[in-house]
Amino acid sequence: MSSATLLLAAMALGVTSLGLLLLANAQARARKEQADAFVRAQTEQVRLRYAAGQDPQLQQPARDLKRRWEDFLRRADLVPNRRTYVKWGGPCVLLTLAALASGGVLGAAAMAVVCAAVSAFVLWNRVRRIRQKMLLQLPGFLDGVVRLMTIGSSVPAAFQNSIANTDAPLRQCLVQAVHLQRAGKELDQAVLQMGRIYHLQELVLLASVLRLSVRYGGRADVMMERTAAFMRDREQAQRELMALSAETRLSAWILGLLPLVVGGGLFVLNAGYVLMMWRDPTGKTMLLTALALEIAGAFMLYRLAKSI
Repeated sequence: MSSATLLLAAMALGVTSLGLLLLANAQARARKEQADAFVRAQTEQVRLRYAAGQDPQLQQPARDLKRRWEDFLRRADLVPNRRTYVKWGGPCVLLTLAALASGGVLGAAAMAVVCAAVSAFVLWNRVRRIRQKMLLQLPGFLDGVVRLMTIGSSVPAAFQNSIANTDAPLRQCLVQAVHLQRAGKELDQAVLQMGRIYHLQELVLLASVLRLSVRYGGRADVMMERTAAFMRDREQAQRELMALSAETRLSAWILGLLPLVVGGGLFVLNAGYVLMMWRDPTGKTMLLTALALEIAGAFMLYRLAKSI
């Protein structure tokens, strides 16, 4: 056999090998594209299912202020009934009437603004404390679910049985999720809805874990155990950050609320002096400038506290 024939045979083998390599790469790329398309389709189905399973009132919260107000009271562990409104609104009404008697209409308006600001701060602080307590209770609840799943209980059974060993306020939230499940929703959708009502991203994460365990199976107990460990680590990091930034945040609150409280007290105690300043062009300019500086300062302090 001549050298030319051997050269041609070697070239033919090289071209054949290159063609097989290109074919293998094309098949691998096709399989990857099919897998990506499958994942995207499954993700879209889950998103659409969650969107379809939500309460229509939750999908359009801006059109239902009453529902948003009830959800806010629920996060504050308050019942939206007449007793709650009398308990929280009665002192504000009495203080406003007292300011009306001593300082006139302007004093009453100032007192109403101060009472509204103080009430909003108290409710916000109450919601924050309840949310913090729920976050502290959630890893322990997941540990109970994992223990029951380890001895053979199913995910829904372990979830429901662990609620009995959970204290308030997390217990009320989880009981409402169980009620939604008994009303026809799946457990993951019920937990997702309660997580969005209470503004708890950890419950949204738990709903995702429940969704994966119900739909695809696998070691749900291991996923929940790792989720509980992640929540504990995150809570510890947040506590360290809160401790380091406590002085800055407290200064921001004091500097933001002090002008409002002092200005409201001035309106209530000596409304005539403020009216005299308002009638004077220079005094009016000073009051408007002070109001603009107060708004700008409160906004900057808020941004400072949020950035820490």
